Amino acid sequence: MSDHEDHEHAHPDYKKIYYVLLVLLVVSIFGPELVKNIENRIIVVTVVLITAFVVAFIKAGMVAAWFMHLDVENKIVWFLMAICLLCMLVFLAGVSPDVLNTEGDNWQNSRKVGAIPSKPLE
Repeated sequence: MSDHEDHEHAHPDYKKIYYVLLVLLVVSIFGPELVKNIENRIIVVTVVLITAFVVAFIKAGMVAAWFMHLDVENKIVWFLMAICLLCMLVFLAGVSPDVLNTEGDNWQNSRKVGAIPSKPLE
């Protein structure tokens, strides 16, 4: 019990973290707008996806480290989080071929385009 009291740590500057998260939010919102004038669609999609995932990874790391106070935890906690993330990605990779498949004996398109009658605007 006294072990916990001996390990006081300084709280981070939450305003600074807020401003960094706000800047990253602005980058993730307006980043795609900056590259929409590029003609090559593959480059645009690649830049937007890489930017979005890098920003999301940085924001998630900041929230986990400072708001969840994992920066003062043992390294085993980070290791366990990485293992959980890896298990989730393996599960996603395992079920994606079945879930995203649009062909086969047991698949039918249940989406009926035009099945919902349109109402005239009044």
